[in-house]
Order: sequence, then structure tokens, then C-alpha cells
Amino acid sequence: MKQFFFFLCIVWCAPASFGQKIAVGAIRWDAWIGDFGEGLPDAQGVGLQVEKALGPHEYHYRAPFYSKETGYNSIQCRGNTQAIMDREIQYAKDAGIDYWAFCWYPFHSGLDTARTLYLASKHSHDVKWCIILGTNPFTSEKDAPWLVNFFKKDNYQKVAGGRPLVYIFRKTELKTLDRLRDLCKAEGILPPYVAIMDFTPADAKATAESLRADALSSYKSAVGRNGEPYYPVIPRGDSTNWERYKSTGMSLIPWVTTGRNTKPRIDHPVKWANVPADQWVADGTPGQIAGDLAAALKWVDGNKPACPANVIILYAWNEFDEGGWICPTFGNNTARLDALQQLLKNR
Repeated sequence: MKQFFFFLCIVWCAPASFGQKIAVGAIRWDAWIGDFGEGLPDAQGVGLQVEKALGPHEYHYRAPFYSKETGYNSIQCRGNTQAIMDREIQYAKDAGIDYWAFCWYPFHSGLDTARTLYLASKHSHDVKWCIILGTNPFTSEKDAPWLVNFFKKDNYQKVAGGRPLVYIFRKTELKTLDRLRDLCKAEGILPPYVAIMDFTPADAKATAESLRADALSSYKSAVGRNGEPYYPVIPRGDSTNWERYKSTGMSLIPWVTTGRNTKPRIDHPVKWANVPADQWVADGTPGQIAGDLAAALKWVDGNKPACPANVIILYAWNEFDEGGWICPTFGNNTARLDALQQLLKNR
């Protein structure tokens, strides 16, 4: 009951204008490709590994809505058709999600499947997009011109007076960003607004200074252990981190951690990550997750000088096995998205 009143108080007691014009985005980590992607050197068979992690029946509830049970303890999670992507876009649009931030993966790697389907969709203007660099190699020669071409389009997320939004996960090369900046100048468009995602304010600031970035952010708040409850652990961790990152004196894009229940990866480790057995938090309720987003919207509204981009990023749309998701899940469970819709429709 206390948790329910926590959510209501944030929504009802906030100023009426707290969410106006604040763009809400969500990270896309698009590993849900089955046996695609075998040619990606650092994550071979990634789609099969995440299916294995979600295979036990106790985790089927959190698999994506397009999944198919192949046995009591097995499941296929393969979002690799245009129809599935178009439905995802509709879900996000209806809920009030303004943009997706796609983790970058190379062309023909398999992990670029969702990005390709999104860009091919006739509904791609219903939810805007941007890129998260640093998740895989990005070439100045081929990839940078391709991305700048999309910077020009209306459905690429712009901030701060029309600058294309680019997140960097931890680090990338300065020459890569300089190439993007030079191409933008040559094309007569504004330079990218670059936000560094890192897990400590000191690391984020150091990278931002080295890359001449504009703002700090994070992929998520890595707080909580041994099955602690989502509330108050995660919302408190997020709000504490917003203040810590703000104290660096740099601009900020706040993030909302929708979950950190990593149990599937603890039980069935993946090749690219090792999750310690104590590093997991119990699932939050839809209302608690919406409450954390409400707090973020209110925080941005009260800290405008520190948040010139006027956007928020959610962890995540589809980190189903790692613990952060708002995308509808198996059995067409839209509870999390419904709770966010109730909040965002009043912006």
C-alpha cells in the first residue's frame, strides 16, 4: 500500500507542467535474433545464448511478446520480421515513448536486424530513433557517412535546438566523433549532441572531456544485490546518481532503471558478460517503475539548466534476460507499458 501511494504522490503532487516537452526514450539491445549473427566475432551465437538464458519456465513470463514456447523449459525469442517491428513501434507510440536508442552493431552482423527493420518500416516516424555508439566497432569511412545521412531526417531524435542525439557507451575514439562533426559541417547541419554513458560520474566526465562531449548519462544504475526489492532500492539509486552526475558541473541526461533482475544470466551465463551471483534485484511492479519515471520527469523539470537536452533515457525497451524491459512480454503482457502510458499520456 505504501508503494502505491508513493507512485500516486509523485504523479499527483508534481507541478502540472513537469513532463511537458521532455522526450522519453528507451534503449534497444536487439539480440533477439535466434541463430542469426554467427559472424559477429565478440558475441557469436548471441541470439541462441539469450534464448537459453530465458529457457527455464520460470523466466518465460519475461520473454518478448513474439516468443514461442518450444518446451516446458525452452523458448524461442526471434524478433526478425517486419510485422513484429511494426507492432513494437505501435506499442511504443501508444505508450508515449518518443524515441528508441539503438545499440550500434555493424551491418549484416545479425544484431543490426531490428535497426534495419525499423528503418524499413512505413511507421518509422511514429517513434524517433538515435544511436548508442561504443557497443561495437563503428568505422569513420563507411558507417559515419551512413549515420550523418540519417541525422538529416525528421525521425532522428534532435535535442538542444536541432542537434542529432548520440549516446556513447563508455568510450569511443575521438577521431570517430570528429569525423561525424566534420561530416555534419560539410552537410550544413548542426553537430551531434553527444552524451557519455558510464557507471560512475568520474569515468563519464573523464571520457566526456576527452571526447569534447556535451553531457553525461548512464546505461543504468547498477545498485542492489541478493534479491533486494526494486522499490526503494532502484529509484533511490537512480535519483542519487542524478545528483552525483550533476555535481560534476556537466550537463546531464537522466536515466531510469526499469529493472535489474539478472537471474537468467546468473543461472545461464552468456559469453560476453559474467554476472556475480549476488548481483540481482527483484522485479518491480509496473507502478513502481512508472513512479521512477515520474520522479525523473519531475527532476528534469526542476533542473532545467543541468538538462538542456530535455530528454530522458529508459533502461530499457528489451533487455529481457538482463532485467530491464518495458516491451510487452510473453502472453501479450503489457502491464509495464500500460503503467507508463497512464503517466505519459498526461504530459
